[in-house]
Amino acid sequence: MQNGVKEILQYAGFPKVIGALDGTFVRIISPGGEDAERFRCRKSYFALNVQTIVDADLVIRNVVARWPGSAHDSTVFNNSAACLSLKTNELYRDFHLLGDTGYACEKYLLTPFGNPRTLAEVRYNKSHVLTRNTIERKYGILKRRFPCLSIGLNCNIERVPAIIVACCVLHNLCIRLDDPEPPADPQIEALVQQLELENDDVTPSFEISSRCPAGFAKRNVIVTNFFSG
Repeated sequence: MQNGVKEILQYAGFPKVIGALDGTFVRIISPGGEDAERFRCRKSYFALNVQTIVDADLVIRNVVARWPGSAHDSTVFNNSAACLSLKTNELYRDFHLLGDTGYACEKYLLTPFGNPRTLAEVRYNKSHVLTRNTIERKYGILKRRFPCLSIGLNCNIERVPAIIVACCVLHNLCIRLDDPEPPADPQIEALVQQLELENDDVTPSFEISSRCPAGFAKRNVIVTNFFSG
């Protein structure tokens, strides 16, 4: 994790980052039954909302692949083991993840300013975006390596989480073995780009409507110390 912090810091000047947090939809067939509609995502198809945390090497450090498509990204994160660890483990006290505005700004998860008002806040947002974009390209690589994650999984819902996790493990193995990125397939590329646009359509959650003073305070300190010069 420390190597990830150093590499991201060198890239965009954002301090103490241990990874980027995001969610993506993986299409599934309707699971049927009374709970089927819980799996319909905001784009109107059936899906799982898959959360990953990725480091500067594009290695997936954490994956949660069990929530229905209707679950908000913030709900998935707030109920994850990663969130609990970041809240309670002193090893992470000075570090943080980066996430989009669909998440609450916390001491352990920094988000952009929704409406930057100063030059320093604009610089913060720019660095935030550059840092996240650098490592969030992982989704494109992952879905090129495993097109089933773009096309969708046409199997029983009970098997889907294990397939998604297996794809993430194999993706990490490819990185460790320096396997080259797969060549772009026009059809898969179009699906990947479509999914990236869909995932960029952030919907704020009612869970983050309350203020998070500790997160805002930490964000303001970082703006002052690193982006005001």
